[in-house]
Amino acid sequence: MPRRIFEPWVYHIYNRWFEKMMIFKNTSDFQRFYTILKKYLNLEKYKSIKILSYCFLPNHFHFIVSTPTPGLLGTPGLELDISSFFWDIQNSYAKYFNLKYPRKWQLFEGRFKAKLIDNDDYLFQCMLYVNYNAQKHQIVKDIADYPYTSYHQIIGRQARDIISADDINEDFMKLDFTQIDLAELEF
Repeated sequence: MPRRIFEPWVYHIYNRWFEKMMIFKNTSDFQRFYTILKKYLNLEKYKSIKILSYCFLPNHFHFIVSTPTPGLLGTPGLELDISSFFWDIQNSYAKYFNLKYPRKWQLFEGRFKAKLIDNDDYLFQCMLYVNYNAQKHQIVKDIADYPYTSYHQIIGRQARDIISADDINEDFMKLDFTQIDLAELEF
């Protein structure tokens, strides 16, 4: 299958594990995925990819990702390749998981899915959806109790070592998360 190349914009990226199995079995598995993500974000070839939001759940993940503006595309060293970025992350985590829990078959259902976010209203909805996904799936009653979401970095409870706060709409950063009604989210 040919690799997908993405135009400069913002995307909702998500993927689920093969047969919906749980591949984050404990805290160390979540931490390893997070460490792998940070490693690849710090590579020169992926420096133009910005994470605006994320959530890791036991059987799937979500990201809101922005890519460089068109003016940067011709700059040597700035590759617009979300496909390679997520392939590297998924491949690296699959190797870790298959060694830790001896197994040989695939870990992910296939390629990640990507939905273009082409306006601010949809971006706002996606940011809420991603940050509150653990609560939506009833993993926790209060998202403040779930550590594997960018919610904590956005509200300043954790250091912003993954998300790129400069690229997040100021209105979203000022949002009172305690007043969100998940039933109103349209997904």
